[in-house]
Parts: sequence; C-alpha cells; structure tokens
Amino acid sequence: MSSALTTETQNSVVKAESSLFLGLVVCWLLNMAHLGVSFLLFAYGEGTLPTVVVLVAGIGLLQIAYVVPIWYVLRRRGRKKMAKGMAIAAIITALVNAALWGVLYVNG
Repeated sequence: MSSALTTETQNSVVKAESSLFLGLVVCWLLNMAHLGVSFLLFAYGEGTLPTVVVLVAGIGLLQIAYVVPIWYVLRRRGRKKMAKGMAIAAIITALVNAALWGVLYVNG
C-alpha cells in the first residue's frame, strides 16, 4: 500500500515539474547545439562547407530527427506540457526557417 502511495506522489511531482517554458528552452538549446556542431564543422575546413550549409539552412526540417523522439518520450512519461513546449518551439523554428527561405527566394 505504501509503495502505491509513493508512486502516485512521484507521478504527481513529475507532472508538476513539467512546464511549457521548459519545453521551449530545451528545444531551443538543442537547436543551439545543432548550430554549434555546424560551426565546428565550418571551422574544421572548407571541405565541410556543403554539410554546414545543409545543417544550417535545413534546421527547420532536420530538427525532426531529435525533437520527435524526445517529444514521444516526454509524452509517455506524463510530461505533456513540456512535450507541448518542445513542439511549439520546433514549429516556431521551422516557421522562421521557412520565412527566411521565402525572403531569399523573393529577393534572390
């Protein structure tokens, strides 16, 4: 009986820890790590330039590779607000990326 009560208490604490803002921050920190890897590749040499261009220019689509699995794990663990925050941040990043591509297309 005691273990069931402890499990319920832990689950409510996990759900209380989950916040929309934390999901936004985690997603954007992962995006910054993504861009950091791009910068390191760029600093490595000219041979990596095509890879850097793809990583930076396609961040809106490439973030699916790391946002969706984390979103899925968060949903399964009951951190629905944090998962929603990650999804919102990913959508904002993809929209900004698409807007910048649109500006380049129109002005280019």
